[in-house]
Amino acid sequence: MAAPWGLILAGGPGKRMGGGKPLKELAGQRLIDLALRNLSAVCENCLVVAVDVAGLASLPVPILRDRWPGQGPLNAIATALLDGQAESVLALAVDLPLANPNLLKLVISSPEGDKALAPLGPKGPEPLLAYYHRDCLPAAMRLLEQGERRLRMLLQAVGARYLSREEIQAVDSEDLSFINVNYPEDLDRAYQLGLARGLFDTP
Repeated sequence: MAAPWGLILAGGPGKRMGGGKPLKELAGQRLIDLALRNLSAVCENCLVVAVDVAGLASLPVPILRDRWPGQGPLNAIATALLDGQAESVLALAVDLPLANPNLLKLVISSPEGDKALAPLGPKGPEPLLAYYHRDCLPAAMRLLEQGERRLRMLLQAVGARYLSREEIQAVDSEDLSFINVNYPEDLDRAYQLGLARGLFDTP
């Protein structure tokens, strides 16, 4: 089986962040660069699905334009599986900047013929940090045709397997991988958490 590609979900307009979320900085690094760094640690090949392709043109990886701009991450997964080269992807949302590479590695090393696999976070399955095989595509397209936009519904539709809380705690005991940054104040919280744990080079 071919190794999964790392897939960065660059998201929509990011209005709650004041626009341009992938280009917002955390500890002197853009969120898009942090996502690429984390995925590159476990995936040999990476790609991005984005609405603003031109704004990310400097990235050293393929960038796919979202076929359904602004309609949510389910559309981005479908775009990657339709237009990309990957047989399977390890998806990571750009707004999960503290994603632990050990957890990412666990996700891609665990599939056993699964169409999808996701970790169970503090609030339940995390579809924005998950494995998706190309076999998910028919179900994804059916959901989109029905007007569904929630990515977690794809996990349900394909009978995804989930990593247990015990498995996750073994590699990310503080659940830092699930900290989402949607507002400017979230960036500051993520910075303080990362800094206290030595995740950033800058003071």
